[in-house]
Amino acid sequence: MYHLSQTKILTSIKSLKEAMLVSNKGIDIIDFKNPALGTLGALPIDKIKSCLKVIPSEQLTSATIGDIYDIEEIKKKTFFLSKIEIDFIKIGFFFDEKNFKNLFNIKKIVKNKKIIAILFADKKPKLNLIKEIKKINFDGVLIDTQDKENGNLRDYLTNSEIKDFVKFSKKENLTIGLAGSLTINDIEPLRKLHPDYLGFRGALCNSNERKDDICEISLNRVLSKFRSFVFQKAI
Repeated sequence: MYHLSQTKILTSIKSLKEAMLVSNKGIDIIDFKNPALGTLGALPIDKIKSCLKVIPSEQLTSATIGDIYDIEEIKKKTFFLSKIEIDFIKIGFFFDEKNFKNLFNIKKIVKNKKIIAILFADKKPKLNLIKEIKKINFDGVLIDTQDKENGNLRDYLTNSEIKDFVKFSKKENLTIGLAGSLTINDIEPLRKLHPDYLGFRGALCNSNERKDDICEISLNRVLSKFRSFVFQKAI
């Protein structure tokens, strides 16, 4: 019998309606985001709290702080987000790597949360950034795309390059997720690279448009493909 490391699935939601739809689907991580406000648009804290009321207490959850470039503003947003009952806080690295060190103490602000650094494949991140992220005491890395209109993760990074990011992240004891306009056809090739999770939004929505509502038919199709691949590799 052959077993893959258990890659999880993350689904980004933007509303109470979507929270109610996905909460009973067995999704591993429910992520709060407002796609209308940019790459990592932040959902207002009051909306997140409303969504949490209909999600099982044991459900893993995450949220983005928004498309923020200023380090002090990042710290402020992270602090406020840390006050609600979520597990992971995702911070987009829109800024120059020279500023990484200025986030060194951010874990002291949010001791009870996991902090995830988001790198953008379309900005051609270098592998050495993984070590830098570890040095500033982050808990994980997510490779995403910043421009959601021109291609997805695999248009910017080869499978070999993605595999290296997965390998280096795990070597540094960081969780590693993959996202960036992923489609149902990306599931099998990316699962074979053994990331900790894959993140989806657009592929779950009406007309594959990330700003639209999640379509239950599309959601079920992605989940079915995801789970059938796990089953095939386990027998």
